[in-house]
Amino acid sequence: MKEKWTAKEKLICASGIFIVCLCLIIEGISLRAAGADISVGSMGTVSDDSSKKIAFLTFDDGPSCLTEGYLDILKEEGVHATFFIIGQQVDDDTDAIIRREIEEGHELGVHTYCHEANKIYSTSDACFEDIMKIRTLLETKYEYKPKFVRFPWGSANSYISSFRSDIIARIEESGMDYVDWNVSAEDSVGTPTVYSIMNNIRKDYSKYDEPVILMHDSGCNKMTLEALKDIIKELKDKGYSFGTLSERSKSCHFLEKRS
Repeated sequence: MKEKWTAKEKLICASGIFIVCLCLIIEGISLRAAGADISVGSMGTVSDDSSKKIAFLTFDDGPSCLTEGYLDILKEEGVHATFFIIGQQVDDDTDAIIRREIEEGHELGVHTYCHEANKIYSTSDACFEDIMKIRTLLETKYEYKPKFVRFPWGSANSYISSFRSDIIARIEESGMDYVDWNVSAEDSVGTPTVYSIMNNIRKDYSKYDEPVILMHDSGCNKMTLEALKDIIKELKDKGYSFGTLSERSKSCHFLEKRS
């Protein structure tokens, strides 16, 4: 076995190592320049970011006496959510809450102005008038243009069945879209507990890379507020990040292919 290398052999070896390193550097620069989005997994394999999971927390029926509690938790956890607003609950007492939601990066959507089924669902015209009333309020009072409408009780409820296609078309013509959900906390049914809320969310969210989770922001939803930290923690532990509905790959609609 050769014990010593000559100066020439050392130089050749060093040159070879240098060339290999240089090639690796150039290859890396070329991949970045081409816009390649790569990451190295634990086993050293190269993977793309196509399996990213994003959860969308949504709250209907606010603002309320609980909203600031939700906002405190969301801020602490670094999470943004989407709040669907009831127009009649926007007044001097809740003005600062709406402004805080906007300032802290949350998304606002149109829920309803009055939330009274016999009024908003009496005709297509009545429904559209109710929707535009809260949209106009958000635009004029807060200079905020909402992108989404969430129908009370969802887009497949029995009240809306006779004019569903018409009202959806009118919403889309106005420049907005409607949105439903694919996971429900069932926190406005019966007497929910933290346990039942967690179980209702847990049984469905893992079916989706982009779960849209329905919760409520009314004064009677104290259990939802109490459960929120645990909901966020579990989703984070399962690899989900969080976003607002404008960031979703497509709108979540009932009566369409599961999304």
